[in-house]
Amino acid sequence: SRAAAAAAAAAAKSNAAAAAVQDEASRRDAYTASFSALSAAALKECLRAQKPDQLLGGNKKELVDRCVDRKLYGNLPRCPACGLGKLRVAYALPVGHKGQGRFSCPGGYDDDAYKPCSYKATAAERPAWTVVAAETETPVRKSAKKRPAGGGDDEGAPVPLD
Repeated sequence: SRAAAAAAAAAAKSNAAAAAVQDEASRRDAYTASFSALSAAALKECLRAQKPDQLLGGNKKELVDRCVDRKLYGNLPRCPACGLGKLRVAYALPVGHKGQGRFSCPGGYDDDAYKPCSYKATAAERPAWTVVAAETETPVRKSAKKRPAGGGDDEGAPVPLD
């Protein structure tokens, strides 16, 4: 019957959407683990290499979140209205939004003067993330504490990662 076929098609579409959200959540978790292993300087290097350049301020968690977002959904573009500000985005849900949400521009500096902007949108074209060397580097080990010669049973033990 048509109703059964329509119900089956709706269920298949719903299952596909749920699988896409699960895949997005899995990739987010993997990227978070990968970027969390980097230093704040390496995270900033990753963001600085993107086109257009991305915001570099914030603590390490904010930098990790920004790198994960940009790698998943693309970089945030400059404002199409004023051309000065870097767009900001707010999502209704943590996953399943495909990088689209409420975009706004706070404005930016033109020479020495700050120019406010009131641009708002619900969609934006996001340029792709560019993988850089800093993203693929292994974490730097902290140097081991000096011990006197013959000073313990753990000589040659691995140095824990920071």
